[in-house]
Amino acid sequence: MKTYILYFCIICKWQSSCNALKENFKIRETQHQFAARTPYCRQITLRLSPMAPHGSSRKWIVLATALAVAGLATGEGTVEGQKRRPNVVILVADDLGIGDLGCYGNTTIKTPNIDRLSEEGVRLTHHLAAASMCTPSRAALLTGRYPARYGLVGEEGTAPVVVHVASRVGLPPEEVTFAKALSAANYTTAAVGKWHLGMRCKLGGFGCRGPQEHGFQSFYGLPFTLAAELEGPHDFWLFPQGERFYKILARLCLVGVLTILVWGWLVKCSQETQNTLFAVLALGLGVAWFVHTHYRFHTEKWWQVSPWMDQHLNGILMENTKVVEQPVTLPGLSQRLVDYSLDFISDHAHDENPFLLYHSFAHVHTPMFTAKHMEGKSEHGRYGDNVEEMDAGVGAILEALRLHEIDDNTLVYFLSDHGGHLEAVDKGQRTGGHNGLFKGGKGMGGAEGGIRVPGIFRWKGHLPAGKTIDTPTSLLDTLPTLLELVDLPPVNSLLPDLPERDLDGVSLAGLLKEGVDLKPRSLIHHCRQAIHALRLVVEKRVYKMYLAKHKWSPGSTQCGWGSNNLCSCYGDGVEDITFEPEVYDLTNDPYEDNPISNETTEYTHVVGALRQFLAEWKARVPYPPSQFSNKADTVLSPWLQPFRIPFL
Repeated sequence: MKTYILYFCIICKWQSSCNALKENFKIRETQHQFAARTPYCRQITLRLSPMAPHGSSRKWIVLATALAVAGLATGEGTVEGQKRRPNVVILVADDLGIGDLGCYGNTTIKTPNIDRLSEEGVRLTHHLAAASMCTPSRAALLTGRYPARYGLVGEEGTAPVVVHVASRVGLPPEEVTFAKALSAANYTTAAVGKWHLGMRCKLGGFGCRGPQEHGFQSFYGLPFTLAAELEGPHDFWLFPQGERFYKILARLCLVGVLTILVWGWLVKCSQETQNTLFAVLALGLGVAWFVHTHYRFHTEKWWQVSPWMDQHLNGILMENTKVVEQPVTLPGLSQRLVDYSLDFISDHAHDENPFLLYHSFAHVHTPMFTAKHMEGKSEHGRYGDNVEEMDAGVGAILEALRLHEIDDNTLVYFLSDHGGHLEAVDKGQRTGGHNGLFKGGKGMGGAEGGIRVPGIFRWKGHLPAGKTIDTPTSLLDTLPTLLELVDLPPVNSLLPDLPERDLDGVSLAGLLKEGVDLKPRSLIHHCRQAIHALRLVVEKRVYKMYLAKHKWSPGSTQCGWGSNNLCSCYGDGVEDITFEPEVYDLTNDPYEDNPISNETTEYTHVVGALRQFLAEWKARVPYPPSQFSNKADTVLSPWLQPFRIPFL
């Protein structure tokens, strides 16, 4: 039998009679190659006997053509008659602890909308961030690859994350995100909220495309992140007279003025010449004052800037490449971001193509702020108010999907980028999250509390409702999972023109749909670029091996107090146990209370397997230097800074 595959295409009218019925039926294309590019196509497969006369074949083709036209006339061949791919909505919380949600055991903070999402979907209890800091964790979420592969992690003596809008570091353009993959499959894509993966602005602050370089067709949100310094006001003109530098600066100013005056009197130079010398002196001293006052080159944290600079240059709100608020107004920010997402859903709910909405909440990162109508509602103070305001935003987005009657064809994924910030405190209140009984938190790349995060998938009618999965999963799994769930090929097949790349995540589609077990796997837990721990998942057992552990404050699992306090990944704040690792059986000891004895066979087997995996990994995947080790690329560059221009 000979098979003819024909496509009957209608785009407002016949497309040149479908190119003369595909050149008299001699050209064959697969549905993936042709129909995926032309969404208005119906496929008809004809099986004709090679012994049939030529005229008989034509009779069958004429009949098939008539049937196709009849199908189109009844609407079955139109887009409305076809089941389009599902929409995808990804909701990312910032710094949210796994213990902050009702569906994960919290009984005092009210999160009814996220809890309902869990009741209607699949709740993951062993969901893991690939890093315990914002930038690398989000990079792994978008790309399915450890950010250490492309240097988007800190090293000893560098910044831990992207620290400025006007810098040259960030997610490399050649990395493939799930937005780039879905955009290639005709998804309409938008990023709303926090980005924090680098904007790569051009001279003059123009062309700050950020998310739009990575598959998102539109962006509205924070190119950087929230920070305690965004709460003001902060002074620009500072001259603390008691500090040594400013004393020297004042003396230089006095000596310089007197020198110019005396020299001018002695040589009888013109007033114009003296004025020029005064201008040069003022410029030199002014630059020295500005650099010392508003940059931190003279400190260990050379990448930082003053609170005024953070608030006015990093604390901005952008719509695509345009700055719309500078500095950003914090109260009501959550509502403005949600409103933009609601407009996006309304605009694209019934488009011919599906949409991807990546909504990254500003909450619950410090500083704590809420709209007036949400203040004082929670038993947990301002932090609880922030969680509940974020939950209200989740509810508004879910309600929009229902009102537009697309919630049964929309895949929703809720997660946090990493664990809660245990050290955060402000105005006498804790302003960081709760990580349940897991030890450690934000900034601690190997500690369970820093990387164990909530994860909920919902797709009505396709994923089971109210299901709980305890299998270890990772944010690294997002890209391959989304592609399989929406029935697209793997990324290397979807984008064949790009160089092939290895993914570190795996698809969870079978696990989510039918509970199909994942293959045995090992996961690496980085603290900046250093590897602090590894996880082995094999035969229903989960083991974790520590190579380094943080030296916590006595009686706690954190490192002091303060909104900017974080445990160190290097140096004196870390205990190196590489030569005698600690191993825990997380299946039976999830909170890591009792390490396995190093005298047991079990310990020997686990350590041996993970050491072998690590040796092979290092041989196969050499890490490049951290992008943040390049000071010129990392620091705030004023010539790259975008500004709000009111008349544009």
